[in-house]
Amino acid sequence: MGLDLPSSVSFERLQVPFESASDALARFDERLRSSPVAEAFVLRAHFHDACAALWRAGEFVQVEDLVLHDAGTDVRTPTHELVRAHAVLVTRRRIADREPAWALTTDGLASLRGAWRPHGAVCEPTTGSRTIGKDAAEEELDEGDGETISTGEFDEIDELLARTSRVIERTEPASLKRDDSGLVYDEDWDEEARLAEWRERLGRTQNFPPLMAASVALDAWEEIEPLQRSAWLGPLLAAALLRSRGKTRHYLTALHSGFRQAKYRRVGRDDFESRLLAYAYAIETMAKADSKELDRLTLARELLLRKCKGRRAHSRLSQLVDLCLAFPVVTVPFAAKELRLSQQAATTMIGELSSNLRELTGRGRYRAWAVI
Repeated sequence: MGLDLPSSVSFERLQVPFESASDALARFDERLRSSPVAEAFVLRAHFHDACAALWRAGEFVQVEDLVLHDAGTDVRTPTHELVRAHAVLVTRRRIADREPAWALTTDGLASLRGAWRPHGAVCEPTTGSRTIGKDAAEEELDEGDGETISTGEFDEIDELLARTSRVIERTEPASLKRDDSGLVYDEDWDEEARLAEWRERLGRTQNFPPLMAASVALDAWEEIEPLQRSAWLGPLLAAALLRSRGKTRHYLTALHSGFRQAKYRRVGRDDFESRLLAYAYAIETMAKADSKELDRLTLARELLLRKCKGRRAHSRLSQLVDLCLAFPVVTVPFAAKELRLSQQAATTMIGELSSNLRELTGRGRYRAWAVI
């Protein structure tokens, strides 16, 4: 197949695991295309993957806290880990909402790592159109006597705009500022050079199958470590690569969650082939687990919608069902805010669905529910 793999790597040994993982991922993506709970699954996957990203970094964030923090209904002061998990969540949503290949472009990657600055912007010359506009403003034709009357009302404004345009044209692009004291960033850590090396390795995967290309790109990211502060971005870029290559069309793969569910843990003594095999098994495990989760949400939706039969046309119980499916946890203040109801109405509606919901806290003052 013309794959540029190291001589120590056996393609025959990699072929079966990667084909199995690729088939499992493709089957799940096709199921998601026609599933009635596809949107709910995607929304939930964002939260779970963000928590898994922190777990892989050695931190623990509860998905319930992340849901409430994202909705602005925190029950306690957000921790540093929770804020980082929310940054992962926001980044996942940005990548999922853009074009499939956006995150892998130079501008997209710069924006995701916080280094984006407008550059190369050149203002259009103002002499031509501005003169026409100025003449039109200064001269008004009096249709009654055919004389041209000069008002001069906009002279000062036009002069101010012209001076401002000249200043903008001479302004240099803003440079990226950060703390170079060595307290936050390692002075010897050249992110630009490391990113260039990673992009060069990414370019070598053009002839690889999509899943193998994503695995090689992710392995290179974890080996090179381009970014000091956002190591969790690597699996998101690998998931974006899967979308750009057409392997997944209907969602952004939650690779962090897949690696959390898998038994494999990366260690320094593993060789390249062993790491690729581990990635293939992790992705297959993730696809199978996601398929089971999709079945669970589909069944939960059918059971919850039975409670909505015979309701008034303007009843919001069906909206509460969608809310319970879309978020891993629901509280009374959260439901009241999202559905624009009073907390008493939200409490009553949740009580009507309580037979198909699981109460998580068991407390009287702060209560939370999730679908069974």
